[in-house]
Amino acid sequence: MGYGDYYGTTSQEYIFSIILEFLGLTFFSFLMGSINGIFSASDNFEDLIEEKLDSLDMWIKKIEKSNKPFHIQPTLYNDIRKYVEQAFYFDFNLVIEEFSFYQQMTPKMQTDLIKSTRVFREFEKAFNHFFDECERGFTNELIISMYCRLNTPGKTVISYKSNVKEMYFIRQGVVEVFNPDFDNPKREPGTDNSRQDKVDRVYEEQAILYLPKFSYFGDYQILFNLKSNIIFKTLAQYPDQAKQNLE
Repeated sequence: MGYGDYYGTTSQEYIFSIILEFLGLTFFSFLMGSINGIFSASDNFEDLIEEKLDSLDMWIKKIEKSNKPFHIQPTLYNDIRKYVEQAFYFDFNLVIEEFSFYQQMTPKMQTDLIKSTRVFREFEKAFNHFFDECERGFTNELIISMYCRLNTPGKTVISYKSNVKEMYFIRQGVVEVFNPDFDNPKREPGTDNSRQDKVDRVYEEQAILYLPKFSYFGDYQILFNLKSNIIFKTLAQYPDQAKQNLE
């Protein structure tokens, strides 16, 4: 023991010393493993994402193998990988549906999980102006049912007179709201008036509103089962004119 000041002299004392050393090593290993688990806990979700991306690589290789001698362009591959990675970060439905454990929990456990899990908690906090008025069970079901969608700037999310079936929450970027101006129809080049009237009318789009990050839309149309009379398009950032109006 210690620096050798005390040591066994009989067989029983030797056996006791050996057992004591093994118990000490076991406790020390358990202690170091627990400490290491604390510092590496944040890597678990990253490992899960890497596992998903590895599965994606295998899937793409199978596609390329069946499409020889053609290969997927590197830019397309990077776009797919980025989309899948971001979707897994924010696609709450994908995270929940991966396993069936959530549905087996009691409503209280589900609520505690939503409130204590970082990705769910941060999302609910960012849109608390919507969720504060919602019943708890509705909030839980809505959050876990969400899909992540990455839209390029200029994409029409909701078109004119379309049936709105999804509600949208803006995590990044801006959504530009247009009001179609039928009083000022835009004629297609090379067409006369009579021909133009026979096809779908092309209208001028007048921007009436910009929805910033952490806004939501689509709820009104869904609630009252209405076709959209306005147009929603994505933007990467505010236009210069809109910035000046905000200032």
